[in-house]
Amino acid sequence: MRGFLKNVAIFLVPLVIVWGALEYFYRATESNYSYKHQKIIENYNTIETLVLGDSHALYGINPEYLDSKTFNLANVSQSIYFDELLFKKHIDSLKNLKHIIITISYFNLSQIENTKEDIWRKYFYTNQMELEVPIVSKFNIKEYSLSLTRRFHSSIEFIHYYRERGTLIGCTSDGWGNLYTESQDIDLCKNGISRAKSHEDGSQDFTENLLKIQSIIAYCKNIGCKVYLVDMPVHKCYINALNPDKWNKITTFCKNLEERAINTTYINLREDSRLEDTDLYDADHLTHKGAKKYTKIINEIISAPKNDVSCNYL
Repeated sequence: MRGFLKNVAIFLVPLVIVWGALEYFYRATESNYSYKHQKIIENYNTIETLVLGDSHALYGINPEYLDSKTFNLANVSQSIYFDELLFKKHIDSLKNLKHIIITISYFNLSQIENTKEDIWRKYFYTNQMELEVPIVSKFNIKEYSLSLTRRFHSSIEFIHYYRERGTLIGCTSDGWGNLYTESQDIDLCKNGISRAKSHEDGSQDFTENLLKIQSIIAYCKNIGCKVYLVDMPVHKCYINALNPDKWNKITTFCKNLEERAINTTYINLREDSRLEDTDLYDADHLTHKGAKKYTKIINEIISAPKNDVSCNYL
């Protein structure tokens, strides 16, 4: 019996050591999640524009080029589900908020909660952004151990990434993702087709996310805040590789919201003629140059007299 217990201990001790080391790494190393959580709280009293959305917003909307004091709370693969949770968490503390920007993409209106994109990220929202996330069970051990949320090889890749860069933070102090510096040496058409395949979920059911966006719009109306639904520019091959009926439904969806809510504006830059290949990091993300260019375009619209928040929405 002693021999058996000794063998079990010999087997378990290294695993516990590795688990402990990984857990310490995840808890002690600042990430986009913890960094953005810290920075938005620090700037509660000055933020006038809040950006929500996925990587299209993260890399594509640079607060530096907006006239109003802006914070970008978008993140990679951030769904409208988490946009709404983040909005609800912070909205009552943002006393000077005038504008909300929510990016709309081919896949996020039909994206349902707790899909593969959320499989590990949801635990970082609870642990590093202090969100109450209904899809995270209090009885799930991963809620209490970040090292168990990802596969071992993914954690090792994370550590290598940290050792190479010295940080896991990939954004500026105002939340803009600054990693996509310039265009890659790739065929944007081939890349667009490839990325389109990964973004096709086969669904045109926007019901769940319609309710979430309507909830944000209604709350913003009550506090005199404008909402901007922004369809970011993407490469034509990416557009053409996806379902045209769904694209049309997305456009109609956003236009309907704009028509029904006086505080809502739809900014459709999807097929904008000013887009150049050098604006694109890949088929559906902007470079630094592209982010500067299109943030300025968005700023012109937001800053127009008709979008003055002093108007009465009630």
